[in-house]
Amino acid sequence: MNRLINNPVRRYDFVQKLEWFLMAAVTMILVIRTQLWLTHYPQLGGGGLHIAHLLYGGLFMVIAIWVGQIYLNRWSRTAMAIVGGIGFGFFIDELGKFITSDNNYFFKPAAGLIYLIFIIMFLIIRELSRRQTLNPESALANALSILPMTAVGEYRRDEAVRAERLLDMADQSDPMVAKAREMFRAATVAPSRSPSRFTRFAVRVHDWITGLTTRPRFERGVIWILMIWGFLSLLSVLALDINVGGGLQDGNGPDVDQGVMGWLESLSALVSVGLVIYGAFAMARGNHRKAYVYFIRALLVSILVTRVFVFIESQFAAVFGLALDLILFAAVSELASQEDDREFRFAGLGASDLTEAAPEKP
Repeated sequence: MNRLINNPVRRYDFVQKLEWFLMAAVTMILVIRTQLWLTHYPQLGGGGLHIAHLLYGGLFMVIAIWVGQIYLNRWSRTAMAIVGGIGFGFFIDELGKFITSDNNYFFKPAAGLIYLIFIIMFLIIRELSRRQTLNPESALANALSILPMTAVGEYRRDEAVRAERLLDMADQSDPMVAKAREMFRAATVAPSRSPSRFTRFAVRVHDWITGLTTRPRFERGVIWILMIWGFLSLLSVLALDINVGGGLQDGNGPDVDQGVMGWLESLSALVSVGLVIYGAFAMARGNHRKAYVYFIRALLVSILVTRVFVFIESQFAAVFGLALDLILFAAVSELASQEDDREFRFAGLGASDLTEAAPEKP
């Protein structure tokens, strides 16, 4: 056992693959639930048989494992992450059946538990990304892992740059570093492929979003929407049956006793409202950076706490409210980043100020 866990080496891109896995799993659950809702929850099978989603999940996860065991190409790890995520989505979608005595697929708390599982996985990935460091030995090992690409025609310019950077992080006194450099320099760099239609579309969308966030009215619009979001959250606390986009009922499964769950949901929503109000006061005083900090905290409380209880109550209809939370979180985070750039650039001096302040050349 010690030999199996001795000196584990992390891959330089493991965070990206884990994110692909998580996104594939979440997308698969939403696709499954949407398809079932549109088709009125049909069952596959007959004569006493029922083909459960769990079986599809197992099949996809087996395919992911086999792809990783069979292929050495660079695309195999991405395929493993996506196919494995699809399998996990099929698997975890059946959670309600395996935590109830009557195998109740529509057990309402299951949606909240599934959401909580994904939140925990996201937080773990986020923490791992913060600790993503490579020591000299790991850097050399990751550089050497790129070598197979040189033999199958997949060694392109981005791999060459990455290999060079990894070798720069390695121990230069190690003779393997010099040998690896020679092998990479002797390898033929394959021509770069033209970007696909999807890539070009993604770039256009990214450029459009970037342009939108720099418009003067963007900040004002986001703040107004956030104020409305806080007001609706306050109304939900006051038991006016408004759930900020997540209060729709799907009509399936037994009702959940509000009791403690209802109080906890109201309490967490009230915390978000309080943080929004505090941020609004900071914004009124001209302290935009402090306001954004409290706005972000309010949205995090909603995403990480309140939405858990909303999912329990409303099942997957709560996705609409979660989508709004995530969009607002991304928008406020972008505004906070822009504010930091303005506040901390060269002690408050912009590029034009520096140019004017620079002494003239004799």
